[in-house]
Amino acid sequence: MTPQPTHRPPVQPRQFRHRRLLRIPADAYDQAIEVLADAARQRYRPITATIGIANGGLAPARAISEFLRLPTHQVNAKHNPTDATYTEATGIVTYDLGPLTRRLAAHDLTGTVLVVDDICGTGATFAALLPALTAYLGPDVALRTVALCRNAGSALNPDLWVWTVDDWVLFPWERPPAAATVEDLPAPSQVETA
Repeated sequence: MTPQPTHRPPVQPRQFRHRRLLRIPADAYDQAIEVLADAARQRYRPITATIGIANGGLAPARAISEFLRLPTHQVNAKHNPTDATYTEATGIVTYDLGPLTRRLAAHDLTGTVLVVDDICGTGATFAALLPALTAYLGPDVALRTVALCRNAGSALNPDLWVWTVDDWVLFPWERPPAAATVEDLPAPSQVETA
């Protein structure tokens, strides 16, 4: 990943109770994708694309795009120094827009674009990427932030999210550490909004 200029917004600590790991079961994940896509379609017409923030946001961006029949673009970003459970965010976000710029090939994005991540922990990743994406937007383009989860300690609310969480989250593509207490998140019926 080619580091871009360091973006260090004020970081409010994420909230971790350290009581259990919160797991998103596959069926709840599928339902979350459906309610996010449906809510986005109802609120933000015309939606023209998603941008998945890799690594964690790429799977939900692709799933939302599939549901809405949209193209998915990718940007790479790193905020946490490791993927270890309960790692605190540093506030330093590095990102690489190369996958997006190569795919756009000098064309601008149009309409409403959903910028998707798996979790909005502190809001720093969204805060770093949104201004950087403006160089690739046509006139009157709206960027809307979408996440599966929002940490209760986050200073930023995405435009749409499903679960507000107060502990570490395990996504369907992750395995829990040995001997961890795990609690499944419920299947959602609606989204949260900013």
